[in-house]
Amino acid sequence: MKKTTLSFALLTTFFLIGCGGSDNKTSTTPPKDDTNDFLTNPNLPSLHILPVIADEDGNTNDTRATYTLTAGKNVNVTIETPNGNWITPMWRYNSNPLPIVIEADRDTDMTLNFNNRLDSDSTIHWHGFKIPAAMDGGPDYPVAPGSSMVYRFTMDQPASSLWFHPHPDMQTGKQVYMGLAGVFLLNDEISRELEQTNQLPSGEQDIVLLVQDRRFGMENNGVKELLYMDQKMDGDGMLGDIVLVNGSQSPKMEVGTGKYRLRLYNVSNAKNYDFAFSDGRTFTIVGTDGGLLAKPVTVNHIFLGAAERVEIIADFSQDKVGSKIGLVSKAFQDDNMDMGGGMNNNEEMNNENNMNENTDSNMSQMNGRSPNGTPVNIMRFDVVKELTDTTIIYTTLPERAEIHTRWNPQNADNIGNERQFNMTMQMDGMGGMATFVINGKSFDPNRVDEYLAANSMEIWNITNNSPMAHPFHAHAIQWQIISRNGVPASGTDLGWKDTFLVKAHESVKIIGKFEPVNHGDYMYHCHILEHEDAGMMGYFRVGDSGHLDDL
Repeated sequence: MKKTTLSFALLTTFFLIGCGGSDNKTSTTPPKDDTNDFLTNPNLPSLHILPVIADEDGNTNDTRATYTLTAGKNVNVTIETPNGNWITPMWRYNSNPLPIVIEADRDTDMTLNFNNRLDSDSTIHWHGFKIPAAMDGGPDYPVAPGSSMVYRFTMDQPASSLWFHPHPDMQTGKQVYMGLAGVFLLNDEISRELEQTNQLPSGEQDIVLLVQDRRFGMENNGVKELLYMDQKMDGDGMLGDIVLVNGSQSPKMEVGTGKYRLRLYNVSNAKNYDFAFSDGRTFTIVGTDGGLLAKPVTVNHIFLGAAERVEIIADFSQDKVGSKIGLVSKAFQDDNMDMGGGMNNNEEMNNENNMNENTDSNMSQMNGRSPNGTPVNIMRFDVVKELTDTTIIYTTLPERAEIHTRWNPQNADNIGNERQFNMTMQMDGMGGMATFVINGKSFDPNRVDEYLAANSMEIWNITNNSPMAHPFHAHAIQWQIISRNGVPASGTDLGWKDTFLVKAHESVKIIGKFEPVNHGDYMYHCHILEHEDAGMMGYFRVGDSGHLDDL
């Protein structure tokens, strides 16, 4: 695989910023706070509810489910914003203008027929799923243009807010950015029981919120193309200046005086968010990536890196009809490098049509990038009706819930020989180039980096030696965080996680158990997708003994 590089000038800026202070944080001047205008704006679009696609076998009472997912280009999507609408050609599954949702119960045997109608290889990676490697949708199982693949697996894990997206070698960032991502909601006996006993909101009060940032070109006859920079052009990863929620900018949702379960998905390529409500109210977190929390946590904000998810309870029961409450991302100082306007005007830029002309209009759009830490008005909740709210959120999950299990590090099979994963950016010889690496190695599709034994429990130490934050993701498993920089996990870090943000110069210790279903070669990588495509990724093999010739 070709090694991906950054220019010397770009990397020099990176290191100068990274070495500018003891905390390695970039100071930015946030834009004028327009939250009050946002709360009174009469022109916000309405929130789209993402469509749940139907099980094709027609029997919702059995333990089998069949779906077809066709990835295609040039789906005209109406982007609704407070300042007007436009059409953007995007890539979608099943030509749906919105990201689609699949719902399933635990122990369902899934059959998912994937058709690739793109011009390049693609896959579907089932993010957060405990499934065999051959079904995981990693880059080692590419589906060629015009070809198909059938994914088959059984959903044997707790209820959780999962998702799926492409994972082809060196093309993940672009394919996700162009619109290929979907939601997978897994239910189980415990989540159903909590809903039926009014300990969790359900139905119309259980809402998926897919948060993504995008950058658009200049309007041409009512059409704006998506603009995309790959890993060679922006070391931060692809950062947009418009944040979409379920496909619209700053939408409003009409709610009643009750409790709502909001499933917050950060499916941006690279952007971090510090979610909070505009009036500073507290909210309850009931779930993380891998399922419900054993005990809910009350907070007034939650920070999510790319690919992280939380389930929160927003309580509007004390609000009066006519109230308007904003969901925002607060300003924060981020460990990311900030190149102060993106790329130089003489560098390349790609849009959906792989356009490489350096037009002034497109360059001005790219220079308008919105760095991490910029405050954002995410969406607004308009209280429009009275509800009789009988929901009392659970205080502790039933004892039979496996989420209660906290693995003892002393029982790890690699105790005293814990695996180390160091994420860095490094200069490449005298050529003035840089690579994104883990343990000093850029991704090689022909190399397995770690060998693990099936049914083992392991401790991994993830260290970030760079001056920017990286979300770390490992396929096939849900992890428990033991500590951050030696401080024991608390709050939402006690939940099960498949992705977690590792701050600059931070070390996170995690523990995970590889299930009997885990067999084969899986990926671990940074979930800033442009970093992943640039080589910040590796393979681990789960086999019978954990030795070289396992498979």
